Amino acid sequence: MADNTRFIADVSAWADRTAEQMLRVAKQSLQDTIRDAQTPVAQGGDLPVDTGYLRNSLITETKGGTLEGADSYVLGLSSLELGDPFQVAWVADYAIPRHYTVGAGQGGGMWRDRAAQRWQQTVQRNASKVK
Repeated sequence: MADNTRFIADVSAWADRTAEQMLRVAKQSLQDTIRDAQTPVAQGGDLPVDTGYLRNSLITETKGGTLEGADSYVLGLSSLELGDPFQVAWVADYAIPRHYTVGAGQGGGMWRDRAAQRWQQTVQRNASKVK
């Protein structure tokens, strides 16, 4: 009977570690992807920045709350748990048309889509760090 109790405790501890590792990978991958999307063209990214209004129009929604500002996702991630909804969006009036207009004015465009296309590699990189 004692062996069975020890086995259950070992499995439970393994499950706790696995969930913790999954959460770490998820949080870091979300942070890396959003940071990538928020990187201005002048710094090698895809986000066109003229006055900074577009970059600062980022909103983060999690657990029914909304945070605003260029770094709002960092605070949103701090309280994230596995299974929680998590959304970010750029809400400047011109965000959607500017997103799909590549190379106009300040260059850039498709910042969200390009960052999202690297999601798989981002998750793989972060998962290898956690192992």
